[in-house]
Amino acid sequence: MFSTVPALRRIALGALFACAIVALLQPGTAAAELDAHVKRQLTLNAGGATPTSDSGFGISLNNGNSDSPSKTSSGSKPSSSSSGSSNGQPGRIVMKTPPRAIESPLFEAASEVKLQWDYDDNMKKPPSQITIRGQMPSGYFEPGTTKPLYWYIAQNISAPNKMYTWNTITQSPPGYTLREGTGYKLFIIDSSIGWDNSTHVYPGKLFQFMLPFSMYNSRYAQTNDGVPKDYNPNAAARPTMSHVCIAVLVAAVVALVL
Repeated sequence: MFSTVPALRRIALGALFACAIVALLQPGTAAAELDAHVKRQLTLNAGGATPTSDSGFGISLNNGNSDSPSKTSSGSKPSSSSSGSSNGQPGRIVMKTPPRAIESPLFEAASEVKLQWDYDDNMKKPPSQITIRGQMPSGYFEPGTTKPLYWYIAQNISAPNKMYTWNTITQSPPGYTLREGTGYKLFIIDSSIGWDNSTHVYPGKLFQFMLPFSMYNSRYAQTNDGVPKDYNPNAAARPTMSHVCIAVLVAAVVALVL
């Protein structure tokens, strides 16, 4: 039995060395690569438009004439002198649900998506009514045209609590079903400004907010009855090696003291 002690110690030292190597590795490398892949995919699906980051408040996208949908709620052009803004900046949306740290959230198809937001300090005149629009991925067009396919999720609604629940079944594009995939977009605008003017800068008023997102089909009910139905992958913690290393370290210490 005592002849096995040196061998156990060698194994323990090897385990300690392996854990040290694992600790030096960056735990977020795989997640970062995945996020980068999603960003590239969403950029390719944007139909040639170039999104620009806006200080963590989502993405603001200036749609050219070739990308603009038909005029269904253009709205009247507001006066920029009545906003009361002291710095000339427009107001912007800060997403709370899904968290703004998630640049391209996953929404479950055939479910209710909870949206909640706030406004930044430049919002001197919050909208009394908002309109929420969706855009289908690249390759979907308005019938008989080559224009991107947009649809209304909610139109001219009051949202004093700055939240909305989107039913992805009943509030989908007429004649279409929202399917699993990337390249979707969600827009929130001030209804009084209208869609056509929503990317113009009006000090103190809401600038068009755009959130890229993906749809997924939940398979938990089919493959694992132990997963709750309201499981949210956006809030789930990514797996780490910490628990594995703790177990290995405990085993190594025990082997060394034998």
